[in-house]
Amino acid sequence: MRKPLFLILNVLFSYSLLLTSTSIANAQKWQHQTEKGPVVVEKIAGDLDTPWAMAMLPNGNLLVTLRDGKLVLVDRQNAKQISIKGTPRVWAQGQGGLLDVVLDPNFAENNLIYLSFSDPDSSGNAGTAIARARLVGADGVSPRLADYQKLYSMRKKTNRGQHFGSRIVPDKKGNLFFTIGDRGNRPRAQDPFDAAGKVMRIRTDGSIPANNPFADGKDALPEIWSIGHRNPQGATLNDLTGEIWTLAHGPKGGDEINIPQAGKNYGWP
Repeated sequence: MRKPLFLILNVLFSYSLLLTSTSIANAQKWQHQTEKGPVVVEKIAGDLDTPWAMAMLPNGNLLVTLRDGKLVLVDRQNAKQISIKGTPRVWAQGQGGLLDVVLDPNFAENNLIYLSFSDPDSSGNAGTAIARARLVGADGVSPRLADYQKLYSMRKKTNRGQHFGSRIVPDKKGNLFFTIGDRGNRPRAQDPFDAAGKVMRIRTDGSIPANNPFADGKDALPEIWSIGHRNPQGATLNDLTGEIWTLAHGPKGGDEINIPQAGKNYGWP
């Protein structure tokens, strides 16, 4: 049962390499000594302005989201960084922007990726949204997104710049779990008809799974999986059990790991 936590930490470690890449511009490799032994770090990308997430493609190239709305293909074989065309318009303020990126479990056959982002409305407000698209040019030749489709966008948008959540986790049954933070307004996490402060589950086409805990919409939004989360920005799937694990930031430290169960309330605030 240790694998999910390891995966979360591994993603955070890899993310930190991208964040610090510009500070090691004079060294392509460096070694860090840990209590478990040496770790060799190799710089593969630099000059990335506020990267948020990354996904490794089957060919070894990387997709990296930048807060300002750019999706970058890191072509490792040719040592290039290429902006991908066709990304959504984002609300790049505070913690908002272009956020998570993940591959569909069947990416090798369908080339589908999923993105989360802060989706602006006409009033200058924003909320967490999920989209999918087909990646063309994964080999670095004119990369772009095709067949773009917004799958979900939270209805109650505000101009607060914090707690978008935004981690996406596809399972092996055609579902997408994704997280939404409380948007900096604590009571929203306890409102069953508000998307803020929730773990959500939809199908990969944007529809609602029939076995969601509130699928009939009578007691809560039908897309809700669990309630009462602060700002879960870490999430992964336990390959052994099929359960989602989440990692939420604590208000004064004390981050929290949960294994969210269908329909349960995790107490925030």
